[in-house]
This record gives sequence, C-alpha cells and structure tokens, in this order.
Amino acid sequence: MNVQAPTTGASRAMTRRAVSIMLTLVLALLATPAAADRDLRPIPPYTASYEASAMGNTLKARITLNHEDVQTRMAMDAHVSGFLRILGRFELSREALMNSRNGDLQLVQSRSQQITPRRERKVETRFDWESNRAIGTINSERFDLEVPEQTLDFLGSLYLMMQRLETGELAAAGDRETIQALERDRLREYEFEVVGRETMDSPIGRVETIRIDRRSKDSDVALSAWFARELRHVPVRFDYEADGRVFELNLTQLEWHDPIIDLTE
Repeated sequence: MNVQAPTTGASRAMTRRAVSIMLTLVLALLATPAAADRDLRPIPPYTASYEASAMGNTLKARITLNHEDVQTRMAMDAHVSGFLRILGRFELSREALMNSRNGDLQLVQSRSQQITPRRERKVETRFDWESNRAIGTINSERFDLEVPEQTLDFLGSLYLMMQRLETGELAAAGDRETIQALERDRLREYEFEVVGRETMDSPIGRVETIRIDRRSKDSDVALSAWFARELRHVPVRFDYEADGRVFELNLTQLEWHDPIIDLTE
C-alpha cells in the first residue's frame, strides 16, 4: 500500500497545528516555576527522563544534576519524534553551572540552544555578580544586561525550587512569590503559588507530591509542576495550558548517581 503525503487544505492546516502544539510544548520546558532559597542542602545527583505526546508525536526530555566540588551543574535536552521529523529537527538543550559556596546559590554560566525547521538559536551567558550583570551572546550577537541579585535561569530556578521544598520553605497551600527570570536577553516577572498536595503515579509507584502553579502577566501559557517528596522533590510531572488545551510531561525513569561523599566528616 502506497502512503501519500497530505495535499488538501485541511491536512496542511492540521500539520501546521501539530507543529504549533509541539513547538509550544518544547518551549514550555523553558519556563518551569522558579523561587529564591537561603538554605541549600545538596540533592543527590540524578538523571530524570520525561515524555509527552500530542497528535501522534512524542517529546522526550532528560534532566541531569551533578555536583562538582562547590559547584552544581544541571543539564537538559529534549527532542521531538514522530511525523513532524519529516519537516526537520525539533530539539533544545540547556545547561547551568551554579556556585553553591557558603550556603548560597548563584549562576556562573548559562547556555541554551533551540533548533526548529525555521530557526536555530544559541544563547550563552555568564554572570558578573560584582556588578550584577548578565553578559552573553545570542547567535554571536553580544548583549549586556543589568540583573537583580536573585535573577535565575530555567535550570537554576528548578534546582532552587527543589531545595526550598526540601527545607520546607514552600509547604502551605496559598504560598505565593514573585521572581525575576532571565530569558535570553530580557527579564520576565513570574508569580507562582503552592496549590496543595496530591498523590500521583511514578516509575516507583504512588508518591506524595506538592503542586505549584506558575503564571505571568507577560505570557498566556500557564504551568504546573508536581514535586515528589519521596524522590527528594524531583518533579514527576509538568503540565502547561495553551490555546485552551493542557499537555502533560510525565516522568518515565529516574536514576540516582553515585552517592554524595561529605569530605568534611
């Protein structure tokens, strides 16, 4: 049986809709809720894998955490598989290097790369906290931006969120906070709220989670995240709402790395 590519106007519209949905899903990974923290205890190194499906396509994402002496490194990569691959590559990656010296957390470097059939964008940023500036490039074009002390990027804010849940600074339903996040060469203000506790399925069975919702006046995409208490508050699910639809990114696998060795003991 021969399979022919869609040629009707309705089929082309459906393909454009699928591209839009998967692009929104990929970009939503860049906007996980963020928070500030003051008591940082290390979460064990791990690798978490996630999947989401939409219109016959699958988004697979992986987040890795590692500790390097006084610094912490988080990395994320994601790609789309399915019929959209006919149109080209849908990929993104991010990496953050953070200094966790003296019980505090500051970004040292941040990078991201996004690839779609129409665009490829690479952002590299370093942070000068003596002058409170973010200095970087977007596709080799330089930018220099003044940023507040508590400015975060995606992966740095994710790690801080987990730490605040670990220490109990985020616990009660209704807790809210507004933060500034650096996205490429601009700052965006986010407000997030602790919604409550829910029991959810995970690769290790049923786990207790804390749900946090995030919204911004500058974006029409609402995000939710569920952090598992039994898994050191590793997220087991991300949801986002866009164009009246909700899409789920679920944890499929979690691997703990070698245990942390405390050299001070």
